[in-house]
Amino acid sequence: MRRRQLLAALLLAPLLALPAARAANLDDLKAGGVLRVAVYRDFPPFSFVHNGELGGIDVELARAIGKKLGLTVNFMPLTPADDVDGDLRNAVWKGHYLGGGTADLMLHVPFDPELARRNDNAFLFGAYYKEHLAWAGASVPASTWQIGSERIAVENDSLADLYLSALQAGRLRGQLQHYPTSAAASAALQDGRASATFGTQSELEWQLHGGNWQLGQPQTPGLLKAGWEVGMATKESLRDLAWAVSDALAELRASGELAAIFQRYHTSYRPPDEH
Repeated sequence: MRRRQLLAALLLAPLLALPAARAANLDDLKAGGVLRVAVYRDFPPFSFVHNGELGGIDVELARAIGKKLGLTVNFMPLTPADDVDGDLRNAVWKGHYLGGGTADLMLHVPFDPELARRNDNAFLFGAYYKEHLAWAGASVPASTWQIGSERIAVENDSLADLYLSALQAGRLRGQLQHYPTSAAASAALQDGRASATFGTQSELEWQLHGGNWQLGQPQTPGLLKAGWEVGMATKESLRDLAWAVSDALAELRASGELAAIFQRYHTSYRPPDEH
């Protein structure tokens, strides 16, 4: 997930407009007419370059929010740090030590109370869908405890990899095939090198659409969370932007436009849990 690609960096370079100063509030943003949004670099189906154009679910969502707010959206492609805390630091409240400034809004942030407590310079809000771990293959086991002798392709060091490696004292380790990306793991399933793959549902749906694979969510004993909400973040000082974005997001959900964005990328829209 979230691979660092030189080609994507080169293609996205024209989109990197460096602001002289960041807005102090929503009125400043509206006066400037521009909303700068951080999205992950090379992260299909959410944000990626295709035929020289930046697209994806998060990119379309950001543009739809900008339209609701009457703001032009500029994108800040984000190379992931070692953890989400580092991403919030680099994208939202401090900026990378190599420069480039910060964004007004960051998409694809895990909507997690503990993450929010650790990052008090950022304000986490706006959960817009729920991600899950999922299984794809000829059939889907009811539980990961019922996995048989399948050759299972996984992205190296992903949550799916770490979970299956530890499951039942390592029973499945010999069946795991490790690949550098989720896309490579799905390709192994498609060409017969593996008989199943395990990863995030959105990526599997994107990578395997048009095939005849079964895709579903087996029970995951021993895993604290097999599903998690994904939302947004802004600076603590830009809470008025968060309220405006939340209103725009509610309108996009109610109208069906948000679900339609997901559908355009062959990904099922799963709404976040109601709080």
